[in-house]
Amino acid sequence: SEFEKRFPDFKYRRVAINPMNPENSPTNFELRLINDFKTGRYKEFQDVITMEGRKYYVHAKPVVVEQECLACHGNPRDAPSEILRIYGTRGGFYRQLNEIIGVESITIPLGDTFSQIKGLVFSIFITGIVGVVFLFASLNYYINVLAVRPIKTMSRFFRSVVEGKEPLKAPLIVKSKDEIGELALSFKQMMEYLKNYQDQLRASERKYRRIFEGSKDTIIIADCDGLIQDINPSGLEMLKCNDKKRLLNSVSLNDLFRSHEEYVNFIKKMQQQGYVKEYETKLRATDGAEIDVLITANFRTDEEGKVCGYEAIIKDITTWKRFQEQLKEADRLASIGEMAAGLAHEINNPLGIIMGYTGILLKEIDHKDPRKADLEIIYKNAEACKKIVEDLLKFSRKTETKPQKTDINLLIKDVIDFLSYRFEEKEVKVYRELDPGLPEIMVDAEKMRQVFINMLLNAYQAVDEGGIIWIRTYLNGTNRVIIELEDNGCGILPEHRNRIFEPFFTTKEPGEGTGLGLSVSYGIIKEHGGEIIVNSTPGEGTIFIIELPVEEVNGETPESVNS
Repeated sequence: SEFEKRFPDFKYRRVAINPMNPENSPTNFELRLINDFKTGRYKEFQDVITMEGRKYYVHAKPVVVEQECLACHGNPRDAPSEILRIYGTRGGFYRQLNEIIGVESITIPLGDTFSQIKGLVFSIFITGIVGVVFLFASLNYYINVLAVRPIKTMSRFFRSVVEGKEPLKAPLIVKSKDEIGELALSFKQMMEYLKNYQDQLRASERKYRRIFEGSKDTIIIADCDGLIQDINPSGLEMLKCNDKKRLLNSVSLNDLFRSHEEYVNFIKKMQQQGYVKEYETKLRATDGAEIDVLITANFRTDEEGKVCGYEAIIKDITTWKRFQEQLKEADRLASIGEMAAGLAHEINNPLGIIMGYTGILLKEIDHKDPRKADLEIIYKNAEACKKIVEDLLKFSRKTETKPQKTDINLLIKDVIDFLSYRFEEKEVKVYRELDPGLPEIMVDAEKMRQVFINMLLNAYQAVDEGGIIWIRTYLNGTNRVIIELEDNGCGILPEHRNRIFEPFFTTKEPGEGTGLGLSVSYGIIKEHGGEIIVNSTPGEGTIFIIELPVEEVNGETPESVNS
């Protein structure tokens, strides 16, 4: 250091047995002092010793473990991650309270000055016992006032600074104007330099900590084994974890990847390139939910250039991917809708002719004529075909929407009452969790009634006898009304999930449905500026989530049902 360059003979040492930093290991002399302090031979040591042919004044005190020392030198699991990163766990841990573990000493070379003093003492001794006693007292006072006391003052002060009891900016008061005073002045300059350097480090730490904590993307710092050393608040939110300590040094990136093979591929790319950029994969949150992410990562190195871990910035693209899938789905349904409209128009005219002539024949034919029953069957099935054509037209084009203030809760109750006879047939239980504070919204009540009928019938057909259907309403944080329809039925296979809103797509048995109910409902929800989302697990059930905007359609402000 700069101080050692300026004062190469002045030695301040603070050493310990089995230290964190090997440079702080004790010499044989210091080991003897430590043992003497442990055995109680010395409470404090000060003496003049000879080392390498030179005289030195040594002042030493034992280093005793205090309560605050255990934060860094107790159990390694409780130590700051930065200390573990720099020194590892080789030494300096598992200290015990009040244990003497080392020695703190100041060694000052006496050199020619001491020789002169020794000669003077010898001369005075020759002149007489009285002179010797007087000289000894004078020298003792001289050494104490000019050397020992200032050195003790500096020793206490430096120990307080090292232990954190005094800040670096605290003044060092030594009134001596001799070499000790110059030494104190040099110490003061050194402390000012350290204080400025410390302030710069703290400013840099605050700057990067603000960036780390404020980032909207997840930032993870991991060691070479992938164990998470630090994670920012966005990362905790993405992983749905409320306890940061639960992750640190116990959860690795391997645990977050959906599979070990994907983690291995990620590490291979890191090793090949030294970094990865926007690596797309899936992670798993603490609640088991899968998250689509892009990972940008690079290796971390220590002061010697050795790899000591890696840093990763993770962007959650789950919502973006869902929007992309919805956009593709909307484009596909639009194409299907155009085709359905053309098909409906082509079929509509022949159906009209069939129904017209069949109706005329039914009016003219005698009711006893055996052909009357056949004509009625023709008319009934033609009428069913016409209903399908009308549903196709509703799906393929927007019909006139007549919005009005509507109590969604009341509309749902009416539909449940209307379908109650169907539910009773299979002993299906319908549970309602309707938010009483839900505001009225502007929708076409008849069209929404059709949506709820279609959705409830779909759930009814999915459950077994004695099944359960839940329907919930609430207002979310983005000012949208949410309607959830959940059942414990057979669920939807993953390969069918993207096709359920297509016209005529159905997994039901022939005669149980046309496959138009969900597609028509999808079109109506879109007309109202809403969204319809499906989540399903085969064998466990399905939940449809309908989102409708609360904003007024005709300039009127929505009112609460309770107002």
